[in-house]
Parts: sequence; structure tokens; C-alpha cells
Amino acid sequence: MSRRVARGQQLPPQEVELLNSLEQVALIPRVHALYHAGWPLQTIGDSLLPKRIRTTIRSWVQRHETLPDPSSLIITIPIPIPIFEDSPSSSKGGRPENDGIPQVTIDIIRSLAPLARSFRSKMAITTAQAVANDRLTGICITLYQKGHSIKELAAAAGVTYRAMYKRIKL
Repeated sequence: MSRRVARGQQLPPQEVELLNSLEQVALIPRVHALYHAGWPLQTIGDSLLPKRIRTTIRSWVQRHETLPDPSSLIITIPIPIPIFEDSPSSSKGGRPENDGIPQVTIDIIRSLAPLARSFRSKMAITTAQAVANDRLTGICITLYQKGHSIKELAAAAGVTYRAMYKRIKL
């Protein structure tokens, strides 16, 4: 499920005032409701005094979702709804849409990834690991340039986002 996010917007002043007046027991459900209305974690955290980092706000949202009866703590004041762009990628020049990585390519990536993972810079360029590393890097860079996300590529290779980012951004 995809959540629409209103990036770059600030919470209305009345909401900021309300958030800063709430006790922790009422603040967490309100933050949860704002998050699910589409407000970014960063915006919510920046509205609090003292400011909170995104990970703190995210942990509050997750904690609220694990409560046995979270609806009992919700405040009755309506949640402000952010203004969403109709087409987020058109105005910001985001990554082009794609239909996913073809299964044949995913199979190739999955077969190359274990060998490429064991490659070390001191190895000869003719070793199987070096060849697999070069080929995997080439495939991933090409797919990235065609609009596939680093997250998709990392999932296909069975590596972390950071490992794929380093491979793409060489």
C-alpha cells in the first residue's frame, strides 16, 4: 500500500500549537493520525518543541500501531489535510515510471550477486568473482538509468539499499 506524502509543506500554526500542548500519551496518537493523513515525519518532528528527528516520530507511529485499542486515545479535533500534488514526478522531474525489472534480468542478477559479493579489489580481473562483479555493476547501472529504483535493484540482488547505492554510484 502506497501512502501519499505532502513533501515541503508545514503544519498549520493551530496544529503546531496543539501538538506542543499535548502530553505524551495524547501526542503519539495525534502524530500517528497526522502521519497517515499524509504529513511527512520530518515536518511533524520539526513542528515539536524541542524538535524531534524523523526516526523518533517513526517509532511513535509504529508504537501506536501496536497498541491493543489505539482508537481510545484519539483527539476529536479534525486532522489538517495536506495539499497533494496531482503528479509528483512531473513537477519534480522524479524517476520515470517502469513496469518492474523483467524476471529474466532478476534471475541473472540473482545468479551474479553471490559471486560479485565475494569479489575483492586485489583479485585478478579474470577471476569469476571480478567478471561477475563487473557484469552485475553494468546491469544495475543500466537498469537504474532506465528508471528502476535502487530499492528494486537491491531486492533483486538480495543486498541492502546502501550496498546497491555504492555499486550504482561508482
